[in-house]
Amino acid sequence: MTFAERMKEFASRAGDAVQDFASKAGDTAQDIGAKGLQASKELISKAGDTAQDIGAKGLQASKELISKVGDTAQDIGEKGKLTLEIKRLEFKAQKLTTQLGAEVYTALVEQKLSAVSSSTPAIQDIIQEITTLQHEIDKKEAELKD
Repeated sequence: MTFAERMKEFASRAGDAVQDFASKAGDTAQDIGAKGLQASKELISKAGDTAQDIGAKGLQASKELISKVGDTAQDIGEKGKLTLEIKRLEFKAQKLTTQLGAEVYTALVEQKLSAVSSSTPAIQDIIQEITTLQHEIDKKEAELKD
């Protein structure tokens, strides 16, 4: 075999080796690409699931917060209503106390009675109303504390 023939054979084998290497490298690159694509799909899927889970948890937390705020607002509203009702009853009792004083003054000074008592008709009615109001005030204050 001549030198030229050996060189042709060497070149042919080298070409076959390069072609085989390129084929294997292409297959390997294609395999790596496919695995990378699959990994990317899985990552995106997991990220999507995670984002959806985070979103659902955030929505649930928001719902719970809104519910608590609503409950608190309702509680504050009810307490405010009770406080106003107590103030209204106290004002009414104060007016009755003033009326009681006027009745006592009328009985002692204008009617010239020597004494008045809780059994005096006009005074008795006013005292009864004041007592009833005081019971209502006590009841409302107890509700307010609960």
